[in-house]
Amino acid sequence: MTSMSDIDKISANREGFNLRARAHMQSSYYDVDRFKQGHNMLRRLEQEELGDVRGKSLLELQCHIGVNSLSLARMGAQVTGTDISDEAIDIARGLAEDLALDASFVQANLYDLPKVLDGEFDMVFTGYGTLSFLPDIDAWAKVAAQYVKPGGTLTVVEIHPMLTLFGDVDGELRVARSLFQNRDVHHEMSATYADRIADEVEVETHSIYGWRWSVEEVLNALIGAGLTIERIREVPYDARQRLPLMVPDGDHNWRIPGDPIPLSFSCTARRR
Repeated sequence: MTSMSDIDKISANREGFNLRARAHMQSSYYDVDRFKQGHNMLRRLEQEELGDVRGKSLLELQCHIGVNSLSLARMGAQVTGTDISDEAIDIARGLAEDLALDASFVQANLYDLPKVLDGEFDMVFTGYGTLSFLPDIDAWAKVAAQYVKPGGTLTVVEIHPMLTLFGDVDGELRVARSLFQNRDVHHEMSATYADRIADEVEVETHSIYGWRWSVEEVLNALIGAGLTIERIREVPYDARQRLPLMVPDGDHNWRIPGDPIPLSFSCTARRR
């Protein structure tokens, strides 16, 4: 059997996220109704790492349905969001129009973004659950870096790869897989993620392909793209419940009791 190319896998992911986008309008993770009431959808780590965005031009990569981009617009940034999913971009544009928020959205495969989007930005940002859908981390970094103005920053906030290696076995944290072997991931999905595992939303069965990247690979990709790493953080909380043993921390994040491993990481890199 002929193996799928990365291009085919990216195309399958686009179809999958088109299916997920409408379902995410009802997902507790995106909580669109709360967002419409004025809630800032950026998680704590994202807000801390981005800081004051007032008056700054900001590009969010892989923005999905746009609630983070539009939260940043509410905070005073001049925002452009991009995503591979046509449906997600349509939703983002609709939310911007309905809420009279000034933000623009561009539909594109990230690797093809330079074909449809010009310019440089004070800040480039990518948040939770994005890097694992990219088959080439070095090419991602080069695309992202070219949008950073001299003196500007690229901020990444992501699921820590350590978390992806563990499973929940009878309420105990156990190593389930290797970061260095079988790094390509394929799942047949019939539900899409929510804040809590119990709240996942059913969708038509679809294929999702992913790739595991270590923190080292992410940082070296940014360095290789000509950026200077200024700050790295590892924290014991995550934006949603990924394992049954994770518990809410009262600040819209989830933790493993005892904080045994990092669950999220962030880095900020600057273009000199």
